[in-house]
Amino acid sequence: MKKLCYICMMIVLFTLFFSVTAQAEISEKQTVLNAHSIRPNNMITGVHVGEDIEKIANNTFVNQIQLKYIEVADGNPNFSSFSYCLYDKEQTTLLCFPQAKMFAEIPSTAVAMDSRALHGVNEKIASKVKEVLKANAEKKGVEFQIIIGNTEEENQIEYWPYTCVYPLTDND
Repeated sequence: MKKLCYICMMIVLFTLFFSVTAQAEISEKQTVLNAHSIRPNNMITGVHVGEDIEKIANNTFVNQIQLKYIEVADGNPNFSSFSYCLYDKEQTTLLCFPQAKMFAEIPSTAVAMDSRALHGVNEKIASKVKEVLKANAEKKGVEFQIIIGNTEEENQIEYWPYTCVYPLTDND
């Protein structure tokens, strides 16, 4: 009986330990995002991008290995989300396919992608996404493009306090 209780307790603890999730909502004070905007990188499972975000560096979500979804506020004039992936407002360019996402619908308007949009994504999934984007481009009579986006060096950003989102310090 003691063994059974011990095993059950270990299962519960194991489940709790490995089911930790974190979400980040981008502050209204934030207008530009880069790789250091959201921390801890390996714990974020979802991000909500508010209306005030003007720029997102193409390395922002590169190390987000647990990221499953990105939502964008309807009023954001620069970005949108479709099937929890990040696109430009017109949904012609895929900017980020979350690394932990196993499938997503790609809009028929999407004909290009950022150079880091599929960074860290399973190779088979990344290959399928590229195939769909190339097919969309072919149907529209345009050339499929991989766009070199902006990097964090271009962005001077202001950091804000948040439970899971905090600024880097000189000690980092």
